Amino acid sequence: MSKIKIIFVCLGNYCRSPMAEAIFKELARSENILDHFDVTSKGTKNWDIGLRPDPRTQRILKKHNYPLDETKRAEKITPQEIQTADYLIAMSERVANELQSPENAQLLMSYVADAPSLDIPDPYPTDTFPEAFKMIEKGVNAFYKAIKQAYSLK
Repeated sequence: MSKIKIIFVCLGNYCRSPMAEAIFKELARSENILDHFDVTSKGTKNWDIGLRPDPRTQRILKKHNYPLDETKRAEKITPQEIQTADYLIAMSERVANELQSPENAQLLMSYVADAPSLDIPDPYPTDTFPEAFKMIEKGVNAFYKAIKQAYSLK
């Protein structure tokens, strides 16, 4: 079986999508199924290319025991990645629209049955990292469960 290619996408790949990537990888690592996935995160904008994720993102991940890859740097998604990913998991409708809504693009919060909103607000300008983290963690857990079920992974 070839690896399932998942790209979590936000605007700058600086706050939300690196959180989602780290959470998903840790869930899969803890169940010894990470080798079934090719998981990364990207942004639709070139704002933060080359930078480490926001220090607030790094702190909240560490606080909740989700390791962040030391080599993680912000990257902009390419047209080829948009076409070849099995799953493009967008943090907001704006991001999904910027991906030009290919069939493989979905909102992370669409996996959460009781989600009050499908948009995860960008925590950068409002310093709402704990709120964004809670939504992302809930969304990633629901997405992870759905992926495991869809591919019969134990």
